[in-house]
Amino acid sequence: MLLLLPLLSLSAQTIVEETSLAEDSLVRQSFVERLVQSEENQPKVTMQQDTAIYKLIGQPGVNRPENIVIVQNRPCLQMLGYRIQVFSSNNQKTAKAEAFRRETAIKQAVPGMTSYVKYQAPFWRVRVGDFQTYEDAYAKLVEFRKTFVFGREMSIVRETINLPL
Repeated sequence: MLLLLPLLSLSAQTIVEETSLAEDSLVRQSFVERLVQSEENQPKVTMQQDTAIYKLIGQPGVNRPENIVIVQNRPCLQMLGYRIQVFSSNNQKTAKAEAFRRETAIKQAVPGMTSYVKYQAPFWRVRVGDFQTYEDAYAKLVEFRKTFVFGREMSIVRETINLPL
C-alpha cells in the first residue's frame, strides 16, 4: 500500500484538500474524504488527482434504485442492451393475432426466453431476449433463423433490457 501512494501522487494533477467532519454530523463522507481525513496517531494520506475524477466519485451509477424494477415478480436491473425483433406489422386485421402467435412459437421452442409483445401505434411488435452484447444477440439470432420459418424477418434492435438480479 505504501509503495502505491508515491505512484499515485506522481500521476495526479491537483491536490484534494483534507476535509474533517464532526463524528455526530449527518453528512455522508465519500471514500476519498474518509481516506484523506487525518486522525491522531494515524498516517496522513494526501491524494493528488484531477478534480473531475473527485467530482465523479460517489455519484450514482448503474446501481441507482430507479434502474431496478420488478418484472414478473423478480427484481431486474434495467440497462441498454439488445433484443431480437421477431415480428413487426401495422396490418390492422392480422397484426395482433400474428404477434401473439409468434410469441407462443418462440416460448414453446425456447421456454426460458423472455418475450415482449408491444403495441406502439400503428405497429404490433414482438421482441425476445435480454442481451447485454450484440454478439450474444447475434448468436441467438443465427440459431432462430435456422429454427423458425419466419427467421428471415428477424433483426437485432437496441433497447432497454431487464437483467435479473
